[in-house]
Amino acid sequence: MPSNYPLLTVALRREHDLLLVRQRGRQISQFVGFSNGDITRITTALSEIARNALEYGDGGSVAFAVESQASNGQDLVIRVVDSGPGIADVTAVLAPDFKSRTGMGIGIKGSRALMDRFVITSAAGHGTTIMMAKALPWSASRFGGADASRLADELAKMTDASPFGELQTQNQALLNTLQELTRRQTEIDRLEGVANDARALADAARAVADRSFVVRERFMALTTHELRTPLNAIMGYLDLLDMELSTSLSDGQLDYLVRAQRACKHLVGVTNDFLDMAQGDAGHLSVARHQGLAQHVMTEASALVAPQAAARGITVRFAEANERLTYLGDVNRVRQVLVNVLGNAVSFTPPGGTVEVIASRVTEPPPGGALTAGPWCIIRVEDTGPGIPTDKLDHVFEPFVQLSSDGQATRKGSGLGLTVSRQLALLMGGDLTAASTGAGAAFTLWLAEGGTLQ
Repeated sequence: MPSNYPLLTVALRREHDLLLVRQRGRQISQFVGFSNGDITRITTALSEIARNALEYGDGGSVAFAVESQASNGQDLVIRVVDSGPGIADVTAVLAPDFKSRTGMGIGIKGSRALMDRFVITSAAGHGTTIMMAKALPWSASRFGGADASRLADELAKMTDASPFGELQTQNQALLNTLQELTRRQTEIDRLEGVANDARALADAARAVADRSFVVRERFMALTTHELRTPLNAIMGYLDLLDMELSTSLSDGQLDYLVRAQRACKHLVGVTNDFLDMAQGDAGHLSVARHQGLAQHVMTEASALVAPQAAARGITVRFAEANERLTYLGDVNRVRQVLVNVLGNAVSFTPPGGTVEVIASRVTEPPPGGALTAGPWCIIRVEDTGPGIPTDKLDHVFEPFVQLSSDGQATRKGSGLGLTVSRQLALLMGGDLTAASTGAGAAFTLWLAEGGTLQ
């Protein structure tokens, strides 16, 4: 089946032919399904180009066709051909700064802006051919041979345009276009009002955010000075009492002292977690990136949680790892992350269970993350606890999220430890990931490998 359908050719010899070309252009545009706005654009461009052909090209012809495109769409294609003197420099005529002496260039540029495709072929003394096309609406049925025959029948039955009748039609089209422009202007005014309201809300929200930032900064300073400083002092005095009076205290008094020390340590931990998280959110949390030995920081972190593990009968052991494996990071922050993760593992592992700390070198980044190819130094902490439900894995690093398992008392804490730990891992150029092994939970700290230890 043919993909191109010639529809009609109109000769341009006298002024009356311009009316006929415009009328036929409008009728064909309506038949193939163009909107009123597109019909006005097509007939306006057609009138300009046809008048140029008649006035400057000594007449010619206008041919209408529907042609298929490579994108499987279809275009209404109009070719206006004249045998006049041609255009010596088409590029100059279409240039933005072209100054027309006759008015022809203005009509050409205006018509090109109204159509989807516009091509001029012209040379001095050889006439001019202008092809202009408008894509048929996607909502319209595909134009075929039967449509071309039906359109030809309809055009044959139509009478030629009279100047008065064509003027009435043009006036009606202009009125319709004016109504559409008025409607669109009303919609633009409405949207502008909505945009102004949105800007006002955004400005108000920004002002609230700015005030909130100032309040948070002041609160952090107040917390540091009025809470953490006295707590550290209380902790120091309790330690002094423990050293100086522990042998002279009764069992009950010694129990009170131990409880006070434990409560004070808990408050210090919560305060430190909160301040670290707030500083991380504000972009004030800083870390260093130095070469460190993985085995060394693992040993230090394990020693810090050893009393907690011993109290619960938990075995913390190291799997075999490369003794010279290094990482790039802040040793104090790496230790802080491992203590947080190990503390969680010990808390959630039933008495008599095991927590393993494994260091290894890998080249592939964690799936679904933003890290690139390695090499990476990973430190993995695995426990034999209840594990993490699949639907909770995406939430374990959110602030104030605390998980509990059936048969276990809810673990006391701030719910900020893992949040802060992941912030620190990201700041050091790595990440902290969580997984459930089916027989417990596994947290993996990813840090860039540090190379050969100097």
